[in-house]
Amino acid sequence: MNKGIVAGIIAVLFLLTACGSSDSGNQIGQEEIDRYEVSKTRDQSAEGDFTFRLISEKEEYEEGEDVTLYGEIEYTGEQEEITIQHSSSAVLFPMEEKVRGYEIGFGVDDLLVSTTLKRGEPYREDYIKSGGYSPEQDPEEYIRFMEDFLEREDFPAGYYVVDGFADFFVPKEDGEDREAVTIEGQIDFKVYP
Repeated sequence: MNKGIVAGIIAVLFLLTACGSSDSGNQIGQEEIDRYEVSKTRDQSAEGDFTFRLISEKEEYEEGEDVTLYGEIEYTGEQEEITIQHSSSAVLFPMEEKVRGYEIGFGVDDLLVSTTLKRGEPYREDYIKSGGYSPEQDPEEYIRFMEDFLEREDFPAGYYVVDGFADFFVPKEDGEDREAVTIEGQIDFKVYP
């Protein structure tokens, strides 16, 4: 074969590889994820008459697999039921993908939603993907990661730490005052490529 053709083929392959790696610059390997240890997939905290649980069903998931992540609020007070007021979600799931150092935020649509909790019956909210980015301010790698994160059903490979919390108000009997309740939890999990 002509040396010029071979050199040309090698150059094209090099360019294709380089282009591919810039598009997938957010890809990470198992070795990078293995540097982290999962500390807990379930956390529970209480404040007053309320208990908050933050749960991932597993320590490790594979890309392509659904990540099951949810929060529960349980009322443990004396009344049979109580109504709480909150934004679009009483449970929020801000998280960080630690290998890349990327924050994954949350959005709030509604400002005042009411939910009735029955004593001893956990109210569950499943995680629904949210988050965003600023095309003018955020780095391209982060924008690509967030676009990928939001478009897919599963999670990209990585080590995720969730700093979830329940955030709501309990109206008082006089109807004018209300008590703010915030209960936090932290869990972590891995997603392997």
